[in-house]
Amino acid sequence: MRALPSSAAALSLAALLSSAPAAALERELVLSPRVGFAGSTGPMGGPGFVVELGAHYGLNDAFSLYAVGGYTAAFPDAPRGPRHGATLAVGVVYALDVLRVVPYVGLGARGDLMVGAQEGWITPSAEARVGLRWLLRRGFGLSFEAAYAFPFVANDLAADLLTVSVGVSFLRDL
Repeated sequence: MRALPSSAAALSLAALLSSAPAAALERELVLSPRVGFAGSTGPMGGPGFVVELGAHYGLNDAFSLYAVGGYTAAFPDAPRGPRHGATLAVGVVYALDVLRVVPYVGLGARGDLMVGAQEGWITPSAEARVGLRWLLRRGFGLSFEAAYAFPFVANDLAADLLTVSVGVSFLRDL
């Protein structure tokens, strides 16, 4: 029987992406500055932007702890003006460290300090995070990440917090 052309193409793509060996995540520190889109629903929600700094620390070859700090600005339709926010999120991610492209998914807790024109509030949330790190060389890569958070309180003001960002990653073995 003849080999399927799609399997040959898949093997060629895998060989191309894995031309350099993937590095194990264990005891690896990754810092990733990123910028991107932020959005939320509610009267103080709206589209905006995010600037964040993420850090991952590898516990073993599959699980890493993460922490993300960031600044968001949203521009709701309300005449109250823009909403500013400071975010801190922590959690654990599971990564598939097989090729030079390392996808990961995670769950965590998040807190947002939000300030509008006339009010300020703190929003604790549960979050889901997905990402992709493309290792260009041993200590450097590109980082793509998305997070969705559902606030437990004050979700009548800004709910369904979403960020999508892109940046670079600096990796170092400890």
